[in-house]
Order: sequence, then structure tokens, then C-alpha cells
Amino acid sequence: MTFRQALEKTPHLENAWQAGLGALRVEDRPHIKAEDTRRLRGSADVDKALQQKEPHANRWDFGIGYRHTNRSKECVYWVEIHTAGDSQVKVVLKKLRWLKAWLAGDGEELARFEREFVWVSSGQTSFTLTSTQLKESAVLGRQHKGRLLRIPNARPA
Repeated sequence: MTFRQALEKTPHLENAWQAGLGALRVEDRPHIKAEDTRRLRGSADVDKALQQKEPHANRWDFGIGYRHTNRSKECVYWVEIHTAGDSQVKVVLKKLRWLKAWLAGDGEELARFEREFVWVSSGQTSFTLTSTQLKESAVLGRQHKGRLLRIPNARPA
């Protein structure tokens, strides 16, 4: 199954697929760079698509499908573009917990893909490197990529 097919089978995301990085807001596109844009398999604005269904939830921003040269199946980059400072770690952790719970339920088709959970800074990054929340978010599998997520052609082993 492809990223697009999985989106089309997911409640409330049936029409969320956009070619390339088309689902990203204009101001967010500079934060994502694919080494080979032809390998992009589309994107979805999860936050926007689920806003009406879950208006008070801390929803994750985007899913981006990519087909790496060293993988037979597509990978999904779950990307949250958010301000990055100690005061925001708790907010992003809530969003990550929401995303994981959603993937275990309505998002089950999308949960079958190899994936990464990525936080990209929308502005200046200012963390206390010994922050308890940063350690907790790493345990939950979230990576912070600074102000730019570079999607490589080949996925690390």
C-alpha cells in the first residue's frame, strides 16, 4: 500500500493528500528539503484535516511520504513545525502523544509504514540540553532537527 492509498483509507484524511509538499503551509515549506523531490510521495495536513473532528486536541501538523533509494516501501515523516524552546517541549509532547494514540486508532493504515517523528523549529531554537522534557521526548521517539528537516535519498540502516 502507498502513502496516498493509506491516507485515502483513513477516516477524515480521505481528501488530505497533496502532491509533493503541497499540503504544507507556505510559511512551513522552507523548513523541509528533500534530497530528491521526485522521491516525495505526497503530504497531508493532518492538523487541518482533523480540526473539525478534534477541535480541542493538540494535533500533529503533517505527514510526508518518501520513497528512499534503499527501501522497497515508502516511509512517513511525521513533522511538527513549532517554536522550539523549553516552554514548548510540553506542548509538542502532548502533540506526539496525540499522534501516537491516533495512529493506534483511526490512523492504523498509516501506522504500518516505517516512520520518523520530527520536530522542526519554526523560529529560533533555545533548549536547555539537560531538560527532563527533552529526554522524555527522545524516549518517545521524537527527534528535533533544528530549523530544517533534510530528507536524504537513502535511509540510515
